[in-house]
Amino acid sequence: MFEPTSQPKQNDNVLNLCHMLSNRIGKAFLKELELKDVSVADWRVLMTLTQHAPTSGINITSRWAMDKMTINRSIKSLHKRGLIQKKQNRKDKRTVDLILTPLGNSLYSELLPIANDRFHKIMESLNKVEEKNLRLILLKIINHIDKTTE
Repeated sequence: MFEPTSQPKQNDNVLNLCHMLSNRIGKAFLKELELKDVSVADWRVLMTLTQHAPTSGINITSRWAMDKMTINRSIKSLHKRGLIQKKQNRKDKRTVDLILTPLGNSLYSELLPIANDRFHKIMESLNKVEEKNLRLILLKIINHIDKTTE
């Protein structure tokens, strides 16, 4: 008889473990995000715009490999709250560029120390060499998937 469990097993395949890890990472930060009325998708949009603005919703969706509708709802909500601004791209009039407003930057600055603390708590189980190797392996897999699914 199958016994449901939330704990990973030694024989779980790598992709299952990646999904389990991703879900756990999202949940580790969810409570703090909810206190600021921010979803995980909202956080990813804010983070992307802090690091890569101006950019489009299509680029954000592609970067995170998330559902287009989820990102679009997040963009609409963040825009309505005055956290992001939309501007028509000068080179391609069909594209809307997104940037953080001062209010959006302020919210990001409030959440960043919490996110960094979460990151450090998650990564404290690895030494520096393990962390570096994990990063390289994840990048290798992500880049391979992107190349093979274009």
